[in-house]
Amino acid sequence: MARKVKIVATLGPATDNPATINKLIRAGVNVFRLNFSYGSHESHRASCERIREAAEKQGKDVAIMQDICGPKIRIKGMKGTREIRKGDILYLSKKAHGDAFSITYPQLIDQLQTGDEIFFADGSVKVRVDSKDEETLVLKALTRGMLREGKGVNIPKSGIAMSALTEKDKSDLRFAAEIGIDLVAVSFVESREDVLEAKNILKANHSDAWVIAKIERKGALKNLDEILTEADGLMVARGDLGVESGLYTLPALQKEIIRKANEKALPVITATQMLTSMMHSPYPTRAEISDIANAVFDGSDAVMLSDETAVGEFPVEAVKVMAQTLQTTEKDFPYLKHFNKSKKGEAFAHAAAEISTTVKSKAIASISTSGATIRQISKFRPHKNIYAITFNQRLKNKLALVWGVEKTFLIDRDVSDTKLIYQFLKQIPNPKDRFIITMGSKTGIKGHTSMVRLIDQDERENIFNRFENEK
Repeated sequence: MARKVKIVATLGPATDNPATINKLIRAGVNVFRLNFSYGSHESHRASCERIREAAEKQGKDVAIMQDICGPKIRIKGMKGTREIRKGDILYLSKKAHGDAFSITYPQLIDQLQTGDEIFFADGSVKVRVDSKDEETLVLKALTRGMLREGKGVNIPKSGIAMSALTEKDKSDLRFAAEIGIDLVAVSFVESREDVLEAKNILKANHSDAWVIAKIERKGALKNLDEILTEADGLMVARGDLGVESGLYTLPALQKEIIRKANEKALPVITATQMLTSMMHSPYPTRAEISDIANAVFDGSDAVMLSDETAVGEFPVEAVKVMAQTLQTTEKDFPYLKHFNKSKKGEAFAHAAAEISTTVKSKAIASISTSGATIRQISKFRPHKNIYAITFNQRLKNKLALVWGVEKTFLIDRDVSDTKLIYQFLKQIPNPKDRFIITMGSKTGIKGHTSMVRLIDQDERENIFNRFENEK
């Protein structure tokens, strides 16, 4: 049985080359994340081309996810990597000079006062403002860690209000549409309007990329239900979320966010520090393996590697550890979830999942235009893997993010439901394979799934005889 939970890996200096990308796909990567906090449009274009080429070469469905910066405040003007020890004095200035570094939102310096705390690098380095003047803050390190250019800055008590999309983000979204990005992760979402703004920019530039709302602010937690009405998926961005909401609240918040995404049949990614030790070690810690396993039991569609594959020393090994942990955990996963079925499509999706537990079949196959029915079937977490059948070329890669989707088959549009099934079966070499198929009474129209059908060997022969004789 193929692995159900998907792996998202961040591409970076350690992995952005054809040989390593090929190794990562073979190791189990389903989605590559391009972090637009770094790099240029041309470098990201080249990365996309390398990913597409490697995926095509291996015959794998692989999605590309753009992660836009949002209004995240980051370190700017720091030369090299700086090791910070507890008690060190640091200088944060509006303009970097000498030993002083700056940030991407220097106006913040005016709003901070002596005694305020600042967190760097997902909260791994904590400092306190010891003194200040008009241009510079003098900071005292309260913890040890590593800092470098581009690392994030959080001030939990500041209450700074900033738009979710900067001008850079808007430019990056237009670029994503140009090069055919499959998924877009929007940072620091606080409302459905933030998601809608990103969607509108993509749509205006002829892109139907799925928008993944990163949940990492208190405002997002407050407005989660309305965000779920507009987003195509969620990411539990535990780095900034842990800093903003407090480390000790994270486990419960993770479970709540995932539960709500599952109820809405939206794919959800659990991210940040899942295998941090493997940046410098070929082996994970026991706690990290437990963290990954718990993300599976919570209901994650995907788990994500960040620095581990972007700049880590053992990126391929990290993916292999992730894949093995997922496969082992899935043996004990409580399959066939139950939710209230308020929509017609949900009822048919649930019926297919239920039938698959008692009727012998290779997989649940679903003919889908938008992917909505695929996500509904996935929502109920059937033990059988899911085959997606679609004539929507752009949907093919997106579904690489969705729990349980093993493969996507492309077919041509047709008004005959049996002809659509025939096109699918022609791509299945084993005539003995049986499938539970869901489809709509109005083929090619979104939201019209209205039947569940079993295709066995006899039915397959009848279908083939009908259409082969027409030739």
